[in-house]
Amino acid sequence: MDTDIRQTTERLRADLVDFLLARGTIKSGRNEAALRSVPRHAFVPDVSSETAYAPDDAVVTKRDIAGVALSSASAPGVVAVMLEQLDVRPGDRVLEIGAGTGYNAALLAELAGPDGHVVTIDIDADVVDGARAALASTGYGHVEVWCADGADGYAPAGPYDRIIVTAGAWDLPPAWRQQLTPAGRLVVPLRIIGGTTRSIAFDLHDDHLVSRSMVTCGFLAMRGIGARPEPAIPLIDGVTLLLGDGRTAPSHALARALSQPALRSWSGISIPSGPSFQDLDLWLATTSREFCRIVAQPEAVDTDLATPAFRWGGAAVTNEIDSFAYLTIRPSDPVGDGTLFELGVRAHGPERDRLTTSLLERIRDWDTNHRDTTPRIDVYFKPVQVTATTVIDKPHTLLAVTW
Repeated sequence: MDTDIRQTTERLRADLVDFLLARGTIKSGRNEAALRSVPRHAFVPDVSSETAYAPDDAVVTKRDIAGVALSSASAPGVVAVMLEQLDVRPGDRVLEIGAGTGYNAALLAELAGPDGHVVTIDIDADVVDGARAALASTGYGHVEVWCADGADGYAPAGPYDRIIVTAGAWDLPPAWRQQLTPAGRLVVPLRIIGGTTRSIAFDLHDDHLVSRSMVTCGFLAMRGIGARPEPAIPLIDGVTLLLGDGRTAPSHALARALSQPALRSWSGISIPSGPSFQDLDLWLATTSREFCRIVAQPEAVDTDLATPAFRWGGAAVTNEIDSFAYLTIRPSDPVGDGTLFELGVRAHGPERDRLTTSLLERIRDWDTNHRDTTPRIDVYFKPVQVTATTVIDKPHTLLAVTW
């Protein structure tokens, strides 16, 4: 039976890596070898092997008493993307913030090799104990596992050639920059603005960080001293606005707006499903002072109460008083093997006309001038003065966004 289980897990692991290669997620031969070597199922023993090796399924490993997820094993597809961004070299010293199950640290140890060194930290002592035990049982007991607040990094084993954060960060603490070598790289899922998150690879250039790549992602938020709650305005059961950035709004007035007839307008601009939608979201987030996000549960979508561009939510704007508008889509003409979607706006409230016009203008600007571009983000650590078209003010940093 043990032989059968081993053959099954080896086949599932091989199938996973083959799938990620075919999809283009894995590009590096070294990352491929690491993913073929590390037994992911050994780090998530409470789920089936099929679930452990599902390419796009995260596995929640710890919840609080209310059932809210506190820790998880990221989906293998996300893990592979971030490994490509991180580009670990043999002999590198690597810090992982967010130990989780220990699986990612095992991959990092494979990549850093016998001459490298990997440290992984987590804020929860029981998570640390579990990761340490799993790493030891799978042959990676040389990885250091410590209980510490991720915002502080782990200075005793630094500086590091690579730092990877596996929790959603609102800001970049100074400790992360201070613990990087001069040629170091940081990969972090950063909540840029209004809940819009990207896994960004930053290289250190003198006194600031410069983005090299960014990928759409979603992560459990950091806890501890780096935590930053995201203000949520519930409109009705199943529909919420996420304002972010310390903004507030009266929920009763916005909820009343949702109960009124909606204004639907269409842009005449069509795009295929895929990354373009996420790029448009980021454009709207970094160029509109009224930006927020709408989140809609499946029941709200099915009853046409809210129809955001993505089934789980999407880009929106609000006047923070009594009106809001958001990006929506409808099928357009089929193209190839996929489908085109026309971009539109759905708006509620007394200022729905103005918000619709504003959002349509931003969509058309993106389509004309920025559809095929990715922004550059420079991170400057305070105190500093920065001049840029878009500057996002965080507690420790200023993010200069250039399209």
